[in-house]
Amino acid sequence: MTFWQYLLATFGGVGLGFVFSILLFYLTNRWGRNARKKTLERNLIKEFTFDERYLQELVRKFDAALQDITVEDRNAFHYFNYRSYQQLFTTIYLSQDFIYDKLTPNDVYKLRLILDRMTFPGEQFINNLMQKWNQNAVSSQDALKFVRLERDSMSSFIKDIQQIRGKIIGK
Repeated sequence: MTFWQYLLATFGGVGLGFVFSILLFYLTNRWGRNARKKTLERNLIKEFTFDERYLQELVRKFDAALQDITVEDRNAFHYFNYRSYQQLFTTIYLSQDFIYDKLTPNDVYKLRLILDRMTFPGEQFINNLMQKWNQNAVSSQDALKFVRLERDSMSSFIKDIQQIRGKIIGK
């Protein structure tokens, strides 16, 4: 073999090795991304199932509060804990770049709305309202209005979560 043949063989081997390493890198990233996405979606479905049950419990508590407000039972104690709403995997899913693979911008808006509502300030607002109502600082009309709004919002959140969960499972 001549010098030029050795040179050509060396550069050819290096070139093929380089192309193969890029291909291998691309495939492992793609497989890893798909595996992470599937694991995240499985965990997200479990989180949505928990959150749906949790919101149903909150709706029941709001219904009980509405009954107590209606009959003016100011001795009843109601505490609404929004911080137990699970949002770890929802937040991670929202931050990933594959969120729009299955969800529309409207779905993302609904998720953000739910996450923004189920926070400590939201919990403080409704619990302070109930405390003020117990102390006669808020009228029953105002208390009924806000508690109905919260109950209806939680019911709407349940429907939104069911719809979004169906989209994630379906595609």
